[in-house]
Amino acid sequence: MNFFFSTCTKNISSKLTIPKFQNSGNKNDGLQLYQAEIEGNCWNVCSPKGCVETDYFYYLENVDNYSIFFFGNDDGIKEIKEKNALRNIEKFTDTSPDFRSNLLIKNKAGGFSSYQSEYPFRMVKAHGSLYSDCGLLTAPFGSTVGVFVRNIHCLPINEVRDIFLYSNATKSVLKKYQVKLNQTTFIDLSEWKEELSHCYLYADDFLGIPIYMVEYSDGSLSFEHTHPPHESLLGGDRFERVGALKRKAHEEIFKTAI
Repeated sequence: MNFFFSTCTKNISSKLTIPKFQNSGNKNDGLQLYQAEIEGNCWNVCSPKGCVETDYFYYLENVDNYSIFFFGNDDGIKEIKEKNALRNIEKFTDTSPDFRSNLLIKNKAGGFSSYQSEYPFRMVKAHGSLYSDCGLLTAPFGSTVGVFVRNIHCLPINEVRDIFLYSNATKSVLKKYQVKLNQTTFIDLSEWKEELSHCYLYADDFLGIPIYMVEYSDGSLSFEHTHPPHESLLGGDRFERVGALKRKAHEEIFKTAI
């Protein structure tokens, strides 16, 4: 099962496109698109607001940084409401190659870029720490450099977590930011753009998808996510090696005065 999300800021608009079909061409007969958001301490599940539906796609523009979308049916929605927790209620989006939606962002100059915005169910119940290499998808000559960090948690909570920008060059924390569970948070990294090639973002007890954005002086945009560190490694011990990397990051950050 996959969840879909969007984002926007005062300078960035967005359009989320969710297909009704798999790569093989199979249609999602019997499933509907739903929207969920947190109200009080509960998941409020409803029909998607402001959604334009065609025979093959759902389109949603300028969605807030909290709402999520997913396919389901009456029985699945009943289960989510009874448990007050996100549940694995469909297999339609469990495909190979991966089922893809499209999240397009656009700035006021007309520049645009897009990326696939699905969030797999396995991540909403997982525990761990976030480690993201900032140098892979940033550029020092961008006029604005930042990252959208998206978390989806199975429970309807908005707890705050600290996320640290750490420099391997100076062995120091450059800045501490805050992110929330069940939210897309934008972090403006422009003040550090000259240093980002040797920096990483780290957060304890928080998993999410970092999506880096670079806006250039001519108005063009770059918008792409980083993969989990283990996907860049080969070998049967790759998870152990990533675990060691994260433990080292934890030690370096928390021995530094913040």
